[in-house]
Amino acid sequence: MDTYDAIVVGAGPAGSTAALTLARNGLSVALLERGQFPGCKNVFGGTIYAQPVAEILPAFWETAPLERPVVTEELWFLHTDSAVRIGFGSLRFARQPYNKFTVLRSQFDRWLAGEASKAGAVVHLKAHARDFVFDKGLFTRGPVQGVRLDNGEILLSNVVIIAEGVLPFLTAKAGLLPKVPPAYAYTLYVKEVLSLPEEKINDRFQLENNEGAIIGMVGFPTSTAIGKAGLWTNKDTISLIVGGYLNQLASQGLSPYMLLKRLKEHPFVKRIIQGAELVEYQAHMIPKGGYTFLPKLYGDNVLVVGDAALMISGRRGTDLAMLSGKYAAETVVQAKAKGDFSAKMLANYALKINEAFFMEDIKARRSDLQYYQNWSDADYLISSILNELANEFFTVDFLNEKEKRARLVSIIRSKQFPLKTLSDLWAALRHWEAL
Repeated sequence: MDTYDAIVVGAGPAGSTAALTLARNGLSVALLERGQFPGCKNVFGGTIYAQPVAEILPAFWETAPLERPVVTEELWFLHTDSAVRIGFGSLRFARQPYNKFTVLRSQFDRWLAGEASKAGAVVHLKAHARDFVFDKGLFTRGPVQGVRLDNGEILLSNVVIIAEGVLPFLTAKAGLLPKVPPAYAYTLYVKEVLSLPEEKINDRFQLENNEGAIIGMVGFPTSTAIGKAGLWTNKDTISLIVGGYLNQLASQGLSPYMLLKRLKEHPFVKRIIQGAELVEYQAHMIPKGGYTFLPKLYGDNVLVVGDAALMISGRRGTDLAMLSGKYAAETVVQAKAKGDFSAKMLANYALKINEAFFMEDIKARRSDLQYYQNWSDADYLISSILNELANEFFTVDFLNEKEKRARLVSIIRSKQFPLKTLSDLWAALRHWEAL
C-alpha cells in the first residue's frame, strides 16, 4: 500500500490548494478526487477574487482558464414585470491587479489540481475515500493513519486533510462534527450554462473586449421563499443560477428547476438571454450553517478545510476555501518539521483560521440563520415594496407633489402593519445581503 506524508480528500479549490502548498514544501502528498476529473461535479455562479487567489498563485491570471474580469455589477429587485436596479461599474477592474473574474469550475478546478500535480502531488482520479484507517489502540481506536477507498485500496499517511465539500461524511467519522446541521442550514441552487456568441454578450451587457458583468436578483426569482438568483457573463456563455434555503423549498413545495424556468420567463431576464442555447444543467447545495455549526477544525492526524469546514461568509466561499487549504497545509508542513501530528500541534491551524480576516465576518453573521427563519417574507416584501414605490414615483400623472408623497406613504402603509415594516427594515439592515 502507498504511504504519503499527507492525503488530501477532495480536489476542489480547498483541497487542491492544500496539496499544492504541501508539494511546494517538499512533502509527499496524494490528492484524491472521486470524480472523473477535478471540477466535474463542482458548481458555483461564479466568480473568484483576484487578491486572495494571488496570495496563493501570484499572477495566476496569466495562465489560469479565466472567463472575464468583472467590471460591472448590478442588483435587481425583481417584481412580476418590473425591476429596481442598483449598480456600479469601474473600468479599472479590467486591468491588473484586477478585482474578480468569472470562471467555470470544470475548467478552473482542473487547472488548479494540475498546478498541484506539477508541484509534485500525486492526483488519484475516481478515488472515493469511504472511511479512515485508524491506528489500533488497546481499548479504543487510535488516531487516523490513512484512508480506505471504495475499491478497498488503502492509502497511509501521517495526516489527512478533509476537503470533501458540503456533505461532511468523513468529517463526522473523524469525530469533528459535534452536531449535524439541519436542513435550514443549507441552500440548494440550480444552474444553467447558456451558450451565446461573444458579440451578443458584449452588446446586451454594454461590454467591450473581454470585460465581464454580474447581475444579482432577488424577489421574483424564488417566489415566496428566501433565496437569490444570479447571472454571470463568460466568454461565450452565460451562467444563470437560482435557489434558496433547503427547508423552505421543501415546505413550500418549490421545485428549483421550475424556479429556474420561471426566472427565464421574466420579461427583463428573457430579453438578455434570448437566443441562448442550453449547454449544461447543474445543481449544488451550499452550507450556510455559519459559526453556529462550525465543526472542530482539527484532531489527531486530521484537519478539515473548505465547505466541509463551513468556510463561507456571505458571497465569499471559493477564496476562503483556498485560504483555509493554504493554512492547513502550512500547519502540516510545520508538524512535519517537528515530527508531531497530534491535535495539540495541529491546533495551530485553528489559530490561523481564527486570526484570519474572514473569521470575524463569520462570527458577526452567526444570527443570520435565525433572521432568515423569522423573516422568511423579507425578500418578497423588500422587492415588491421597492417596485411599487418606484412605479408610483416614476408615473407621470395629475397629482401634485404633496399628493404624490401621500400616495407613496400609503403604499408602504397598505403593505402590512407599520410596526412590522419598521421591524422588518431594521432586521434587514442588520442581516440582509445581496447575492
